[in-house]
Amino acid sequence: MTSAIVKGAPGHYRIGADVLKELPTHLAALDIKNIHIVSGRKAWEAASPYLPEELSRSAITFVDGPCTLETVEQLATLYKREAVDAVIGIGGGTALDIAKAAAVQAGIKSVLIPTIAATCAAWTPLSVFYEADGTHSHYTEFPLANTLVLIEPAIIAASPIEYLKAGIGDTLAKYYEADALVRRFYKDKELPVWLQVSQFAALACRDILLKDGKAALESVSEKKVTDALIRVIETIIMTGGMVGGFGEKAGRIAGAHSVHNGLTEAPSMKDFLHGSIVAYGTLVQLAIEEKEDELNKLLEYYEEWDFPTSLKDLAVDVHDAEILGRIMKKILLPQESIHLMEEKVTEDILEKAIFHVENKK
Repeated sequence: MTSAIVKGAPGHYRIGADVLKELPTHLAALDIKNIHIVSGRKAWEAASPYLPEELSRSAITFVDGPCTLETVEQLATLYKREAVDAVIGIGGGTALDIAKAAAVQAGIKSVLIPTIAATCAAWTPLSVFYEADGTHSHYTEFPLANTLVLIEPAIIAASPIEYLKAGIGDTLAKYYEADALVRRFYKDKELPVWLQVSQFAALACRDILLKDGKAALESVSEKKVTDALIRVIETIIMTGGMVGGFGEKAGRIAGAHSVHNGLTEAPSMKDFLHGSIVAYGTLVQLAIEEKEDELNKLLEYYEEWDFPTSLKDLAVDVHDAEILGRIMKKILLPQESIHLMEEKVTEDILEKAIFHVENKK
């Protein structure tokens, strides 16, 4: 792994109070005249008070299901037929992934307005696809960066706190997973500059979230915009996106996300957000790597943030041999990213790590 296609940032990015009012100016600068909006219904309600009045007269598709190939194909066909210049995605990961994919397929620009900070979906030129029944299908990386990203912090400050918790959990994992990948692929080698940028971003993810995470969560619980909240929003959306944007496969996923994928075998996971499950997965990855000091440090923060620190917290009985066996089997599937770690992870090593985390409780 010696080279990467760097897509580190969108074409234009703005965050701050009333930035959505600037939207007509940005659209004019980009020569965008005919737009279509993709949004979740709750996201539209949350964003509408901050949007220019003329935007309410635009064509809009409300997201009623997951990001599927069929949905994207239908929208892209519509955009080509109606000569749409750009699609504006408003909402969380589902709406933004649909907007990005449809824009790429139609060959038009993408404008993204996140209303929660649960992932880096607004930043990353990538969409995660699902089947119509909601089961995971695949993800696709796009050849071009997103055109424009605008963030109104007040919308995120008013969103449910669970989304920010998920964003913190998912983004914190980026440091630990990127670190594991670099140790595997670049052991004893000097890192190329593009990967140094990715690693710098990954370290910033960890340090900013550990420093400002509690204050940011308090801000959302009080529905207030604070400097700490803005730093955490930018870390989740921007800095988190830069880890993979600059690092490519050396900045993507390793053990923590494989643990997440395996845990989807448990019926209780439908009650938990992606980032919360990944947060637990980070603990298991650290146990596999025998990084005891880092594991203990994270556990202190997790307790403070009310994050899951055991399978029990995720409503999984660690002593249920049948469900635990299914979970571990899925974690260790040949295609899973846990095998990209430096350590060769066997079933015995994984089971030992899971019980090690459990016994920390």
